[in-house]
Formats: sequence, C-alpha cells, structure tokens
Amino acid sequence: MTAAQLSHTERLGIALVRRAHALGGADLLRMVGTALVAFLLLDYVRLAISSPLAFGDAALVTAMDVVAYIAVGVALWRPVAGLALASIPLAASLVWTSTSLEVPLLVLATALGLAQVRRRTAAIASLALAGYVGVRTLAAPTEVRGPLGLTLGVALALGLVGGWTGLLLRVRREHRERTELYRTAENARIRADERRLLARELHDVVAHQLSTASLQVMGAHAESDPRALHRALDVVAGATAEALTELRLLVRVLRDDPATAVSGTEIRELAERVPPTRAAAAADLALLEAGFEPDIEVPARADDLAMTVQRTLSRVLHEATDNVIRHAPARSRCVVHTTITDQQVTLEVRNGVPPDAGFPALGWGLRGLQERIDLTGGSFAVAIADAEWVVTATLPLT
Repeated sequence: MTAAQLSHTERLGIALVRRAHALGGADLLRMVGTALVAFLLLDYVRLAISSPLAFGDAALVTAMDVVAYIAVGVALWRPVAGLALASIPLAASLVWTSTSLEVPLLVLATALGLAQVRRRTAAIASLALAGYVGVRTLAAPTEVRGPLGLTLGVALALGLVGGWTGLLLRVRREHRERTELYRTAENARIRADERRLLARELHDVVAHQLSTASLQVMGAHAESDPRALHRALDVVAGATAEALTELRLLVRVLRDDPATAVSGTEIRELAERVPPTRAAAAADLALLEAGFEPDIEVPARADDLAMTVQRTLSRVLHEATDNVIRHAPARSRCVVHTTITDQQVTLEVRNGVPPDAGFPALGWGLRGLQERIDLTGGSFAVAIADAEWVVTATLPLT
C-alpha cells in the first residue's frame, strides 16, 4: 500500500508513531531544553512584573530579554529562525543597552544554531558574529572596552566551539547514514539482478531439458528395439528429474520476488555456457600469465552436474581468479580444491594476503555471487585463516 492510499487518520497515526520513536533521541533533548527555556522565561516575566527595572530603557531591556529567551527556544527546533531572532537584541545592543542576556545569547544561540545548519551557512554566521563582537567592543566606552571585549570574545568562542563540534558530528552521522542507505540499496540491486539472471537461466535450463525429453519420446515411437527404448526412457527420466529440480528452485526464486519477470526462452545460451573444467583451465592460464603459482583441482565430474550448478561454479572460479590477480601478493601460490559428494559440491579457493591486510571486503562481483548462492540454497563465505584469504562456496545437488 502506498502513502497515497492511506487515509488521513492512518497517515496521522504513522506520523505520531514516528514522532514517538524519535523521542528517544535528539527530539527528547530538544523538548527538555524547550521546557527549561520556557520555565526561565516565565520566571523572568514574573520577576519583571513584580520587581520592574527603574531606569529609562527598562521596558526595552525587558522586551529584548524576552526575545532572547524565545530565540534560544526556537534555535532548538529551527536554527536559522533562532539565529535571526537572536540578531534582534544583539543588533539593538550596538545602539543602546537592550538586553541583559548578551553573553548567554552568544553562547547558546550560536552553539545551537551552528550545529544544525549547513557548513556554508555556519561559516557566514560565524564571520557575522565575530564582526558583531568587534563592532560591539569598539562602540563601548573606553573604560569598559577591554573587559567587555574579553567577555564577549570568550562567550562567542564557547558558542563557536560548541556549534562547530555539533555540526561536524552531525555531518559525520549523516555521512554514515547516507553510506548505509547506499550500501543497502546497492545490495538490494545486486540481489535483484542475481535473482533475474538466475530465473532466466533456470527458465532456459528447464526448457532445454523438457525439449530433450520431448525429442527422446518422439524418437522412441519409431524404435522397436527394447534396449533403445530403455536408453530413451533413461534419458527422459534424467532430463525430467533435472527439470523438476530446477523448477523447484525457479519457483522459490520467483516467490521471493513477485516482480521478477523471465523473458522468452533462449536455449542457444546453453551452448555458450562455460563448463567448470574449462573455467578452471582459463583460471589456471590467467594466473600463470599474471605471475602466480596456481594449483587448481576441478574433477571432470563437475561438468556432469546440473547446469545451474555448473554456471555458478564457473562464476566462482572467475571471480576468485580476478580477486587473486588484483589483491594477492605477486608470485604467491593459489590453491583451488573442489569436493563433490552426492548431496553437495564445495569449491574452496586459498591464496596469500599481504601481512597488513585487513578483513577482505566483498566487492560487487563477490556480493553478487553471495546473493546467487543464497538463492540456490547454498552457502558462501570469505575469511582470513592461517595468513590466507579463503573463499568457500557450497552448492546443494539435491
């Protein structure tokens, strides 16, 4: 269901739930700060009414103090608006005594405002506030110029340090969130691509096996030799059994992603597949030409496995070879061992890693392999063991 299909009440309920979840983080701090500012403001108004100031600009000072309190509260939620409000009593203080909260305003409004705006806006605001402190100090009487400049300078420095620290922490947090969002989207795209590719391959394999069975049945009509009929039935049984296995996998893949659409049959692609033994020979040659010492063991039996398994094994060999050439120490040894049982086939690739290498990161190719093998019900692992980079892929055969 999309947002457009939700009723107003449902959208309001979702918004309230999200707001309630947000209360566990920054919003809770803002609410506490707002409550504190409101309490101080009410107490100040009470004192102003019960004990009014006696000098001529008392009303103006009281009004500007109220604006200062409001500016701090607004800065908690709307930093630009809070800085704009804070500029009113600060600018007025250049002409006459307008607020008794000049120092707290410089610290709090600056820190709160800068921490929540963009870096360019923060830089402009910092320069403007520094200019204000300079002009305010020069405009003061000579006898108070030194102490006033020191007080305002320290207050502004505290506000700038707090504001820029908060801004940099926020930028780092947002960068991590964007990176995580990108990684999640990239993984989803890789998984979708692998699902579509696997569904298409399974579609082609099933069509090929059913075509083989159909041709054997049609040819058996003209046979009178019982042995030839038995051979044809054996071929039909093998083809239909493999087709059934692939169909089960295809159904699972399509069930995982209802949007997956498989195009028309392209059986000619089956002739272009690279059997595991041929992929092993190509990997051996590529490693030798790159200066490595390959020791690759892929039994001929691997070429008799289901076509989907063959293609996946060939891809593992190809991706592992590329990673060895890109990342392994020059002239190091690379060992590939393949184990085939009645239930599964396991391919393990081992090669040396540089002494200062950290845990290997999965690139696009290896992540795609991981998604593909997960879809087939197998397992895929990358690890460092005994100063070697180990890639292990296990595929079920039943």
